[in-house]
Amino acid sequence: MRREESSRYPRPSRHPPDPGQQERALDDRAPSAAAQAVHALLTETFDGPLPFLAAVERRPELLTEEAEAVLDRLVAGAAARELGDPEYRGVRLSLERVRRSLRDCRAHGVAAVRAQLASGVGADPESEAMQAMLKWAGLRDPAELSTDPAMIAWREAAVLEALGRTEEAVAHLQRAVRALRERRAYGMEGEVEFQLWALVRGDRATGDVDAALRHAESAEAAFRKAGSAGGLRRALTVLAIDADMPTAEVDGRSEFYLDRLAEVDADYGAWFRSYVRGARLLWSASAEAAEALRWCMDSVHLLSDDAGTQAHWRNECARKLAVVDPSTPVADASPRSANDQFVAALRALDAQAGDDVVAARLHQAVRIAEEDRRHVRSAATQRSRSSALGAIYLAAAESAQRAGRPVEALDTLERNTSRSLLGLLTLNRLWADAGTPPSSMSAPYKQQAVRYLTQSAADAGTGASQEQLETSLHRLRRAMSDDDAYVLTTALPPYPRFAPASVAALAERLPRDGIVLVYAPIGQIYGITRDGVDDVAAYDVQATERLCTEYHRLATSPESRDDCSALATVSGALVAACVDPVRNVVADRRRIVIVPSGALWSVPLAVLGPSPLSAGRAVSYVPSLSVLLAMLERPRPRRRVERFVGVGDPDGSLPHAAAELVHAASGFYDRTVQTGSRIDVSTLLADLPEADVVHFACHGITFDGYPDLSALHISGTGADRHLLWAPDLVRLQLRARLIVLAACHSGLSRALPGNEYAGLPGVLLASGARSVIGPLWQVDDQVTATLMHHFYSGLPRLGPAAALHRAQQVVRSRPETAHPYYWAAFQPFGLL
Repeated sequence: MRREESSRYPRPSRHPPDPGQQERALDDRAPSAAAQAVHALLTETFDGPLPFLAAVERRPELLTEEAEAVLDRLVAGAAARELGDPEYRGVRLSLERVRRSLRDCRAHGVAAVRAQLASGVGADPESEAMQAMLKWAGLRDPAELSTDPAMIAWREAAVLEALGRTEEAVAHLQRAVRALRERRAYGMEGEVEFQLWALVRGDRATGDVDAALRHAESAEAAFRKAGSAGGLRRALTVLAIDADMPTAEVDGRSEFYLDRLAEVDADYGAWFRSYVRGARLLWSASAEAAEALRWCMDSVHLLSDDAGTQAHWRNECARKLAVVDPSTPVADASPRSANDQFVAALRALDAQAGDDVVAARLHQAVRIAEEDRRHVRSAATQRSRSSALGAIYLAAAESAQRAGRPVEALDTLERNTSRSLLGLLTLNRLWADAGTPPSSMSAPYKQQAVRYLTQSAADAGTGASQEQLETSLHRLRRAMSDDDAYVLTTALPPYPRFAPASVAALAERLPRDGIVLVYAPIGQIYGITRDGVDDVAAYDVQATERLCTEYHRLATSPESRDDCSALATVSGALVAACVDPVRNVVADRRRIVIVPSGALWSVPLAVLGPSPLSAGRAVSYVPSLSVLLAMLERPRPRRRVERFVGVGDPDGSLPHAAAELVHAASGFYDRTVQTGSRIDVSTLLADLPEADVVHFACHGITFDGYPDLSALHISGTGADRHLLWAPDLVRLQLRARLIVLAACHSGLSRALPGNEYAGLPGVLLASGARSVIGPLWQVDDQVTATLMHHFYSGLPRLGPAAALHRAQQVVRSRPETAHPYYWAAFQPFGLL
């Protein structure tokens, strides 16, 4: 719990904006109770913090998220005025102090804050405890404890953590670490880095384990400089355990850390060596694992005499031992751990405790997970959470489906479907007002990645150049993630927030002639219309995955044209499993939006079979219901004279691309086309946000291990190529109604662990595009030019969906291009 400064709460020399006036400026309604309470608080003067707390107790509206949102707007307004008038700095600092105090009261309760303040009143500045505190923080004067930026950031982080706002807490702790490192306060630096490890790692390693390991390594280095044996022991313990986890990129480092731990404390080293060994062998040598874990349970006294510490580690061993011996008694599940509740649900299922008991545990697990995730704005963090928590959401959805509650099942699944794209929607809004981070390393790492990509291609993807490419991509991902984190943590409030959509909210926005088909990973097909949810049919997920993999293999091999029977058989099986069951519910629908899962992202489901879904209908794909709802809610003014922007063939390797672009642009009065060596990247990037239709006729690049770093080759040759990376697209404010990616692999959509989506079309939709057309696999340059010629010829009269269907049928009708490789690749995404 943070200790509030005992300084006076003065009435600002310049009044902050009246929250009531600010709300009335937005609409004609009366100011909210929270806004009135904030205004009343700010117009009072308090002689110390205790009268301030008494005023807070009298106004419970101050302890709400709405009141904090009001203060967020006031802080943002004061910060904006401070740019033109430095005297507003005092106003901003006063408002921030009030906001910090109210957060503290909301997190811990007014009574607890008052008691904490009382315990610190009259503390002797010369006492041994105070001197130890000052030394630990690297300060000299006790007065600095309430004014030092590192201490303020540290206390603010504690409050934000208590409120469940982990990301913001991490940002404050990172700020504190930088200040502590500069003044060589190694003891406190180690503690803060250890806090960062715990926050970034998350509950049962649901967060970013590799990032957490870096904080643990920094904690170890700081504790070593500070000479803290206890700190070293804690840091080396978590390093030894986490470095051995399957999700960690560090390989073989666990033994190194165990050796270091043994040097610091022989008993700790022996105990955790056995613990790590037991965890490692659980799935491969259960008898040996059980022996190692039982020894740990019997020897837990080696770690500490403290009963709480012993109970904690004994239960950790029991949790793992229960995997091989279900009769092992385990302590009650923590009410704050989603994973603990999930394990409790599985144990209840094994014990045949009843569906209601299992469902209650699963519901609690999802509730805890959502409470943790609702403040997360980072796409990378959400992607990590989806992977770690995916089994919980699936089990809860299956439980609801078995109980005959399809809406609840769908809502549960949606909370873990492409959740990272909601983070991209947030980032897109924040980048609109952000500049380049001052210490960004993205640009040099982009150049490095392109250089090694060129070398790797020359070496056919073998040798040292491929390893160097992997390293450069890893660095680039981290650098661009750091850029996003900078924007997330420095943006002025209020912050845009995108929550998972509910089925009910989406259904209200659907057109009468529309339907959404959800192919859920629990093996159920759902149909959503204005009238509600239809439980359409079940399908075999594993069998469908195998069929999709085989179809993709055959469809992307034009040489398989002699084996058309195999392709027809697989296609027919997919139609029987996934298309025929939905024909009745789509019979009277003109618009179909499909939300696939798993390998269904790799096949053009809408064009399969002799009577495809796309015949006479507008069929498109979206990564999630939440993305679809966000698109439906966007205002879409359409200009009378639309603007076309096209770019293609930057290196001369696509001889048909230039003519393709010329024909595409011919239907637009306002048009800009760049090709070959004349492409100017800065001009292109300036044109894209104002374009209504965009056409890329270039090479698309994907990386197996880095699906979030897909890119478009838009200019230059060889090592001098300029790539437009997926994270770059997130930073653009697009308004295009149509973007065509006539670039191989650019439409490739991939399902990642946790039902997360990765692909350029999703990134473009999150960045503002209304619809995207792109290929699922590598496409032929000449055939693509032909297909696009027919597409743009029909676009003004037919619209994107019908124009694409007609163009595909024209290409398909020719014997030399009848194979699906040539015509089936292009797939529409978004709203057509």
